[in-house]
Amino acid sequence: MSTSNVRRMRRWGFLAFTLTMVVLLVKLGMWQMSRAAEKETLLSQLSERQQQLVTQVSSIPSDAKGFAVALNGTFDVNRSVLLDNQTHQGQVGYRWMMPFYTDNNWLLVELGWIPAPPRREDLPELPEVTGQHQITGIVDLPSKRMVLGNETAAVSWPLRVQSVDMAMIAEASGYTVLPWVIRSESIMDEAGETMNWNALPVWEPVVMQPEKHYGYAMQWFGLAFVVAIGFVVWWRKGRL
Repeated sequence: MSTSNVRRMRRWGFLAFTLTMVVLLVKLGMWQMSRAAEKETLLSQLSERQQQLVTQVSSIPSDAKGFAVALNGTFDVNRSVLLDNQTHQGQVGYRWMMPFYTDNNWLLVELGWIPAPPRREDLPELPEVTGQHQITGIVDLPSKRMVLGNETAAVSWPLRVQSVDMAMIAEASGYTVLPWVIRSESIMDEAGETMNWNALPVWEPVVMQPEKHYGYAMQWFGLAFVVAIGFVVWWRKGRL
C-alpha cells in the first residue's frame, strides 16, 4: 500500500474518531440539560406542595413526598435510629432519627446530623427527650442506598444502620411505622420553645441543583467544540 493511501486512511479514520467523540460529548451535554430540567420540575412541584400544610396524618396523601406537615405527638428516644456514614463539612457523623407517635400512628422523624465520636465502636450520646412536641417538616421517602453486606442481626439501641429500611426498623422496634420520613425543620415543646438537640438539619430536596447540571452541560459542549475546532485545524494543515 502506498504512503499516500496510508495517509488517506489515517485522515479518514481520525475523522470518524473525531465525529464519534463530538457526538458523544454533545449527548453527554444534552443528558445534563435534561437532568437540569427534571430537577427544575421536581423543585417546582415540591415548592407547590410545601405551600399545603398538613396537620393530621390521616390527611397526608399516598403520594406524600414534598408536603409540609405540623404534627403533635411524642418521641420514643429509646428507639433512636442512626444512619451511618453521613459527612458534614468533612466530618463523619450520623443522621439521627426517632419514631414519633401521632394520630395513632408511628412516623420516623429525622432530627438532623450529629457528629460521630472519635472511636468507631462508640455511639454518640443522645439527649433525654420527654413530653409532647410539635414537629414541622417535609414528608419524604427514605433514600435508596446501595449497601455492601447485610445489616447485623443483633438489635441494640440506638440502632446503627447503613440504610433506612422501614420494614427492618418496624420489625426491630415492634412499631407499625408508616413508609415516610419526616425531615424536620423545627421542633417545639409544650411551652412553645424551640428544641436544640445539637442536630443540624442537612437534608436537601435534591443533592445536585439544576445550576450544576447546566454547568456540566456547558463543559461537555465546550469540549465538543474544542475537539471539532482542533480537528478542523489539523485537517487544514494536512492539506497545506
